[in-house]
Amino acid sequence: MEPQQTLPEPAPVKKASLASTIQKALESKRHSKQPFPEYRSFIQHHYDGLAGKLTAVSGLLTGHALLAGQVLKDTAFDLRGCKRILDAGCGNGRHCKYIVKRADPNALVAAFDLSQRMLNRARRRVRGNRVHYVAADLTRLPYPDGFFDAIVCGWVLEHLPDPRPGLKELTRILQPGGKLLLMTTEDTFAGAMTSSLWHCRTYNRQELRAVCEECGLTWNRQLYFTHLHRLFRLGGIIVELRRAL
Repeated sequence: MEPQQTLPEPAPVKKASLASTIQKALESKRHSKQPFPEYRSFIQHHYDGLAGKLTAVSGLLTGHALLAGQVLKDTAFDLRGCKRILDAGCGNGRHCKYIVKRADPNALVAAFDLSQRMLNRARRRVRGNRVHYVAADLTRLPYPDGFFDAIVCGWVLEHLPDPRPGLKELTRILQPGGKLLLMTTEDTFAGAMTSSLWHCRTYNRQELRAVCEECGLTWNRQLYFTHLHRLFRLGGIIVELRRAL
């Protein structure tokens, strides 16, 4: 009698937790269901309209409008000594306000957004001629190679189904050794709610780190608005990146 072969035990299938199931159900699928040009056009009109107006209210409700100053200060993302600073996807000017406050008086400050109406909201929020605004797409930026020594990119990358085109453009316009403050929506329950409201995707922290390094950006340090945000995984992914020399 021939010996019987013992078939290997099938690997146990991990069951998704109820929390992760709800989280996935909450997240918007629009970015993955539409071709990118259509999705980009939708996002532009989305922020041109009521959603863009509501960013002022949502910033107050979440505390992000005030907490932005916590990561844009000397002990966090330090802008002192930077000569050319970019607010990438400036929105309603939430970060421009603090950039102008923290930057050296002689520093050039530039900002762009895909939505013209968001640019108008930023101009009204940050009075004067200190900030140079332009309408632009994160994946095709109108700046020369290595032009900026500091970039702030807050809550924009989640509107790219694939982060690589945006990260590569940011790397291109950042000078070697320059720094980038990246803020984006994380794959948490709070992030899923954000995704459902703003029709964006979420990012896994470790996977995003690998993609950043693939694009020539090294994670220098992770930042959080407060200790409570660190403890309860709130506030999204906030990280200071450096372009390789």
